[in-house]
Amino acid sequence: MTASGGAGGLGSTQTVDVARAQAAAATQDAQEVIGSQEASEASMLKGCEDLINPAAATRIKKKEEKFESLEARRKPTADKAEKKSESTEEKGDTPLEDRFTEDLSEVSGEDFRGLKNSFDDDSSPGEILDALTSKFSDPTIKDLALDYLIQTAPSDRKLKSALIQAKHQLMSQNPQAIVGGRNVLLASETFASRANTSPSSLRSLYLQVTSSPSNCDNLRQMLASYSPSEKTAVMEFLVNGMVADLKSEGPSIPPAKLQVYMTELSNLQALHSVDSFFDRNIGNLENSLKHEGHAPIPSLTTGNLTKTFLQLVEDKFPSSSKAQKALSELVGPDTGPQTEVLNLFFRALNGCSPRIFSGAEKKQQLASVITNTLDAINADNEDYPKPGDFPRSSFSSTPPHAPVPQSEIPTSPTSTQPPPP
Repeated sequence: MTASGGAGGLGSTQTVDVARAQAAAATQDAQEVIGSQEASEASMLKGCEDLINPAAATRIKKKEEKFESLEARRKPTADKAEKKSESTEEKGDTPLEDRFTEDLSEVSGEDFRGLKNSFDDDSSPGEILDALTSKFSDPTIKDLALDYLIQTAPSDRKLKSALIQAKHQLMSQNPQAIVGGRNVLLASETFASRANTSPSSLRSLYLQVTSSPSNCDNLRQMLASYSPSEKTAVMEFLVNGMVADLKSEGPSIPPAKLQVYMTELSNLQALHSVDSFFDRNIGNLENSLKHEGHAPIPSLTTGNLTKTFLQLVEDKFPSSSKAQKALSELVGPDTGPQTEVLNLFFRALNGCSPRIFSGAEKKQQLASVITNTLDAINADNEDYPKPGDFPRSSFSSTPPHAPVPQSEIPTSPTSTQPPPP
């Protein structure tokens, strides 16, 4: 092969050996292949070194043990999906009305089915509400039934529009009862058995407590029909309900409603402080009476102590004669137990929340009544006042807000007796 115009200038020629060029290229390719093989062999040798190195061999073995095939990794996910599908199918097989009422004890899916079958396209919102009222007294259950009826009504029928209007009317008539009742719907079921009452009664009490601000006296009267254990459950239910309401409304809660809730929560806390005080100290009281030779008194319980003390607190015109009568009904005519109870009541003035008193003057008035009653029932007792009489040093329940007066702090083991009043 020849080429004109080469390096020799115009008109000169130069011969190119194609066969030699191809041979040189083949030689270079062969050298590259050999180099690649040598690198691969070096990598294999390093791998062999890892296999004969105990530490490296251990690492390789652990990796092999942890290795899972793609099929094995997919199997648990497939099992979970299958279980979830089965659960969904089971739930899907449950009628909608039963799912709406499955956690409720006072209404059934059959009740909702009956309502559904009683309405047609000519039913008006007023007729729908009348039918609900004839079957349920609780606005919360009425609202729940309307949710079910709206969900099951055909979208292209007039009945659905009437049901929606009925729901709006019901909400406008009972906004607080419905919103609060829905928030505590399941909680009322949970606490009803502990409070020995019905869920609807708890929801009704909740509405009563949260409708307007009250005081400790009014709240105590609302709870008066419950035993101590039942009252504890009811108070816990009320607190949980108000907290749930506050969380559901968040920063948008109206200031007036917030004030009511905070007031009632404080009242509940104050009443609990009374129960807690006597629950902590009744054991000391019983031991003191036993030490003085008195037989056990069946009526001397935490509940009765709390009730008697609050009766004195809430009396607008407390007196020594009223206190003596209350003590006789609680522990009988024996002045020994009466004195011990009065000592405890004196301690309770500082041991309970100050919120249960109408003011500082009321608290001072009760202190005077208690000390005067102690003097009256011990008028013929030559040993009165004895060491430990009001207040007994063993009942150390004075909170930080009410420090023990200096005169009540004993300076020595023999100087615990305060001067006669």
